[in-house]
Amino acid sequence: MLPRGFSLVELLIAMLLGLVLLGFTVQIFASLAASSRQAQQLAQLQQNGQLALNLLHNELQNTGFWGGVSLSDISQAAVEIMAPTPDCVEDDMDSGSFPVEGQIFTSLYGKVATSGRQLNCLTSLAVDSEILQLKRAIGLAVTAAELRPNRFYITPHWQQSRFVSQDSAGIDVDSVYYPYQHLVFYIQNQRVDGQIIPVLMRKRLVRSAAGSARIATDSVIDGVERLHFEFGIDTDADGSLNYMLPTVLMSKEHWQQQLGKIVSIRFYILLRSTAPDPRYLNQQSYQMGSSRFEAPDDHYRRLLLAGSVYFNNAAF
Repeated sequence: MLPRGFSLVELLIAMLLGLVLLGFTVQIFASLAASSRQAQQLAQLQQNGQLALNLLHNELQNTGFWGGVSLSDISQAAVEIMAPTPDCVEDDMDSGSFPVEGQIFTSLYGKVATSGRQLNCLTSLAVDSEILQLKRAIGLAVTAAELRPNRFYITPHWQQSRFVSQDSAGIDVDSVYYPYQHLVFYIQNQRVDGQIIPVLMRKRLVRSAAGSARIATDSVIDGVERLHFEFGIDTDADGSLNYMLPTVLMSKEHWQQQLGKIVSIRFYILLRSTAPDPRYLNQQSYQMGSSRFEAPDDHYRRLLLAGSVYFNNAAF
């Protein structure tokens, strides 16, 4: 007896069951892929956030330190170094990387980024984020024999301090030298693999191989979308802050320490995933101190972090 084949109805039922199983399989794989994408993005946000927190905390903690002398003393220091071209400087506010006779030397300054050139050295900024410029000595003194060719140094003295390099004349073997840094942090949007990614950037004063001063540019951390700073002001010189002011409310007199001493910084960092997730819609609001960021109904995950630094050794 010849075997009987499948009927049309049986074939249709088998095909339907196969399609149902295939649909379930595709759905499971899609769900697994979405879960994997979510886990990867959250891990990336956490990792980049920790890096950003550590970076800002480490860079800010020596703010106001000048090796035991005051900012007023440093403003009168002898400078035998030509300023970099271009230098990062705010007109009518600051002399730039080094003190200049007859001009204000501002060690800490911030502003809200706008379109166009900023601080004479920044372009293509992420509008509405904030810029922070700081200058200070690093709190680890070295001897004359330990001076490095790629750095500038401050040698503090009660009569007159000096800005020097390894090749400066009159290097005293009995003096101590503190590495000097001039840094600017800001956000810039960059195109990476076809995506526009906000990047935490850093400008820094360096000494070139030829011995001249220049401003170097570093891409530091991908995915940092916003920076916001608030400054603690001590108005009665008792070492504790009396009030906090966001960057936008800081005046020229505040930056020049005429209305009190800046004794602390509270900072907020908003991070964004570097790639969108089509299955995720961000409609959240992020409160960054006195500033608020509204997610524009896009497909990027975000993470808000905050930290603060008190300037224990500040000598503004």
